Amino acid sequence: MEMLLSQTEQLPSLLAVSRSRMVQSWDPTTLTRALNWGHLFRHLYSRLRAQPTLREALKQQLKKKSLIRLGHLKRCPELLGLALLENPALSSTTRHSLFCSFLIPATGGAEPFISLLARRRAASQLLALLEPPIKGTAGIEQWEGLPVRVQAQMLLSQLQGDGDGDGNQGRPSSALLDSLPCGSMLYRVVAVALMEPDGEEKAKMLLLPWLLFGDPARLLSFCRFLSPQCLASLCARYSELLASYLSFLSSWGNCLIYDPLHGKWQTSDVKEDEVPWEEMQDRISCLYQESEPLGSAVQTWLRQLKAQDGNFEVRGLSIWTDILLDMEMPHFERKPNLH
Repeated sequence: MEMLLSQTEQLPSLLAVSRSRMVQSWDPTTLTRALNWGHLFRHLYSRLRAQPTLREALKQQLKKKSLIRLGHLKRCPELLGLALLENPALSSTTRHSLFCSFLIPATGGAEPFISLLARRRAASQLLALLEPPIKGTAGIEQWEGLPVRVQAQMLLSQLQGDGDGDGNQGRPSSALLDSLPCGSMLYRVVAVALMEPDGEEKAKMLLLPWLLFGDPARLLSFCRFLSPQCLASLCARYSELLASYLSFLSSWGNCLIYDPLHGKWQTSDVKEDEVPWEEMQDRISCLYQESEPLGSAVQTWLRQLKAQDGNFEVRGLSIWTDILLDMEMPHFERKPNLH
């Protein structure tokens, strides 16, 4: 067990080196050794599937040490290949050897996944050049362009064809998504995948638990990274997400302080993740302008918060009163119910 743990502990270092400037000294021989290590980790993952006791023990040890997940072992060749592809420090000679490795068929004539990875990344970059994000149209295209939508389709396909990830039934999405670098792009891809009309329902349902019941900071970042329009569309479809989003909005709104000299609400500057007044207005108005029953649910939520603040009808005493008064103005129009 100790030897197995010692071997797996080398993976974070290998991935870190592959992203650093240290690779500028790599020759084709060093590259081959690194790629072989990647395949070794994937082979180790395959062997562990036949030994559930050892697999579970290793999984708990890795979790305790906050190192990696078992899913990273399975995808080590892809993670390593992607890191090297994106590292400009790799010499031209070694990069040529890397590309040559993409073209060599695996044993039995099957195409290695790293080749698929290279072609998909190239296709994504090409799509980004061909079509900028589309604005002003209905549906997904309103807030994302073709490149992100293609990556969402790829993610859904991988989730559908994935194995049991960390070995837990019903959680194939966790290992795959946790192996991807978190950030704006990942959350945008997940959002589009959840809205994709042609995606498999099972895959969508695997994305929600990862988002809603995992790390709380993940869901908070998801709501901050995405546009108000995008989140409103998602909340109209998933009531579970709406409840969490409204909870975040309540916390953000309660941090705002009214400045009587300037006649507007301002952040307290106490917390780093505070949301300004203008953004709060935009986020809530996007929710309110969605079709029923979302609009009425948001209005009910606002009235409850207003009542908790004292049910004032005068501006400047409660942020929720001010937002409700703004929503009652004539320029607020609701979308028709198309369901």
